[in-house]
Amino acid sequence: MNEKDFVFSKSKEIQLGGIKDFPDDFSTSKNLNIIEVPEKELILGKEFFGSFEVTTITGDFILVLSSETEAKYIVYASKKRKSKIRIPTKPESIRVAVESYEKYLDQLLQELRKDYLVRFRNGKNFTSISKEIFKKLNLKRL
Repeated sequence: MNEKDFVFSKSKEIQLGGIKDFPDDFSTSKNLNIIEVPEKELILGKEFFGSFEVTTITGDFILVLSSETEAKYIVYASKKRKSKIRIPTKPESIRVAVESYEKYLDQLLQELRKDYLVRFRNGKNFTSISKEIFKKLNLKRL
């Protein structure tokens, strides 16, 4: 098996196993605000005096938020490319959802690393391989 085959097989394996969905699988909050965003990929922009920007991948300004966790929530939730994002009203609920999602992504990465090192002992290309797998699965770790 070469690295290209590894990317294909691991992507398929993870898809078939079921990918958890953010925010639905990570937030149980019933009190939600709705934020309208473009149906584009959003990224975490620059931090400026304690405020955090959310922009499109092409650099178009979307929002300024007072919390990095809130900004991450918006970016993670935008992967569905929907124009409305439901976000909990309580900052604690936002923090818990983001931390749970990032822990989930980190666990996926650890499993990928373990499998990669079994097949490719030197592990020198793991970073690029894991990025490629995450891209195929529409996952992003900020």
